[in-house]
Amino acid sequence: MRKMNVGYLRVSTENQTEKYGLDLQKNKIIERAEKDGDKIDKWYIDGGYSGSTLDRPDIQRLLEDSKNGYIEKVYIYKLDRVSRDTIDTLVILYRTLPEYNVKIVSATEELSLDTPMDKMKIGIDALMGQYEREIISMRTKAGMLERVKSGLWMGGGRVPFGYYYDRNDGILHPKEDEAEKVRTMYRLYNDGYSCQKISDMLGMKGERIVIQILKRKSNIGYIEYKGNIYKGKHEAIIDEETFYKTQRFMEKRSNNSYICNKFLLSGLCFCGKCGARMRYKKWANRHVLECYSRDGYKEYMVKNPNCDSKRPDAKDVEKEVSDCFKRFAVNITGRREKQLSKKELIEKEMKSTVDKLKKLYELYATNESETLLEVIGKSEKRVKELRRELDKETREKSLTTPERIEKIKKISDVWDKLDVKEQNKVLKECIDKIVITDGNIDIYFNLL
Repeated sequence: MRKMNVGYLRVSTENQTEKYGLDLQKNKIIERAEKDGDKIDKWYIDGGYSGSTLDRPDIQRLLEDSKNGYIEKVYIYKLDRVSRDTIDTLVILYRTLPEYNVKIVSATEELSLDTPMDKMKIGIDALMGQYEREIISMRTKAGMLERVKSGLWMGGGRVPFGYYYDRNDGILHPKEDEAEKVRTMYRLYNDGYSCQKISDMLGMKGERIVIQILKRKSNIGYIEYKGNIYKGKHEAIIDEETFYKTQRFMEKRSNNSYICNKFLLSGLCFCGKCGARMRYKKWANRHVLECYSRDGYKEYMVKNPNCDSKRPDAKDVEKEVSDCFKRFAVNITGRREKQLSKKELIEKEMKSTVDKLKKLYELYATNESETLLEVIGKSEKRVKELRRELDKETREKSLTTPERIEKIKKISDVWDKLDVKEQNKVLKECIDKIVITDGNIDIYFNLL
């Protein structure tokens, strides 16, 4: 079988004004091949792939076909189209393709490997290709960072739902019809509706979209970039109190599903033997609570297919939990000292870490060292973590205020007048989980 002469093309996503377009590369390669008396039998094209790695589909297919002996020559437009990484380029050029008896030909460069000087020139060209890529990347990242630090949006592309992007001022602006939907999402979620239900009601494309929107800090006027948060110049769609209340609610509900309209303990019960969730199941004229491992209704919920836990009567468990909760609501007391001491501990560690950083900065000024730089980096990272913890602790301090404790106490007086949905919502705000081990019921409250 005659070996093929092939062409390889690549354009990247790093620069949307890519100066080496596919058509230009292809025409130049055809010209060079015709000059050599060759015809391109097959094209390998990686469109929209960075040259920083070899993790590209067609370059891998090309190398595989070369290994299998199908290729005689590979025509390229320029060496950096193969790779912008120096090591990858030299390995392919010096080792991989020669090992497969494949010759590589550039339409715009001479790639002779006959003399040490030829090899040195190619090595320098490969280094310059990598240098150019790293400079472009560094400038792009630096420019973007300065942009978001000043409160401007990162540009077009993924504009968050609820806003539109104005290129003239570089700022996000509320898109009123979408912004109103966002406000409605927070209201419905905090009223106990599931993300799937909200998606259905508002015509969104699934519950994951709703979850993503509810978690976006852009809704309260911030910009998230590379793991850090910056104050944006754009107008907030919702207030911070509502946003953080929703985040706390989401954290709790992630462990106990959604607010149920039908069953009091839905989403709260776990099997004490295997750890699987328990579901309501109709049994003759009544409902029981059955472990998913025994039920087998959803395979991914099964923890132990041999679990032999009993099926307690749902009404009996509901009565015990209701009685226990009412006693809890009457006797609840705040433990503000515990919350305050935790906040004080964070503040103390942050002060210590900041003082340590100051000394490290002074030491580095007189003795520049890579080791010192590494320690400084770790300390700076720890300060950021502590600030986030302190912010969270400050925002959540309202969980144990006297006003809220008094409100929970009053629930016991009206508990029997609440409907199932309201009771389920209250329980999920106050209880992490209910563990049922045959006849034993353990309730784990999360407010104290």
